[in-house]
Amino acid sequence: MMRQCGRSAVSAPATDAELMAALARGEIGALGELYDRYQAAVRHFLVRATGDASDVDDLVHAAFLACAQSAARYDGRETCRPWLMGIVVCQLRRRRHAFGRWHSVLTALTLIKQVGANRRSELDDRTDIQKALGRLSEAKRVTLLLAEVEGLTGPEIASALGIPIGTVWTRLHAARRELRRFLREGSEP
Repeated sequence: MMRQCGRSAVSAPATDAELMAALARGEIGALGELYDRYQAAVRHFLVRATGDASDVDDLVHAAFLACAQSAARYDGRETCRPWLMGIVVCQLRRRRHAFGRWHSVLTALTLIKQVGANRRSELDDRTDIQKALGRLSEAKRVTLLLAEVEGLTGPEIASALGIPIGTVWTRLHAARRELRRFLREGSEP
């Protein structure tokens, strides 16, 4: 956008409303400008909100993808930062709710698989696995449980979580290593 200032033209940055309108029209370059403006603020918020920086970058990118998907519903405010933070908070709520459900169900499934169906009465006494799983980051725990309990392949996990396959393998390796260490620490006198 060019604005006249005396005799020379001065390039003024697009407003958030203009960028959101462009994004709603499918102009993906507008997303890059919004990302440059707000990714640091979104990332900083997510680091504080989650207390875990292991998947903050994934959450930042997901927030901006959600922004692009809902750009047509933007309400036209001068700054889109509050609107964008609202998207981030909604994502965090959905993530926590989903991870909470997954954690409960998958932990129970893991314990059942580990102990065996004929020894279900021992489940109440088997808290070491539950504690060790609880010490893993959410990202590692979910990835591990999808692989080990649900039997999903690496590509299926990548698709389900919307992450690169390399990230899946890295998380699985780290989760297995940490889980072994946590269980070893718990069994030592």
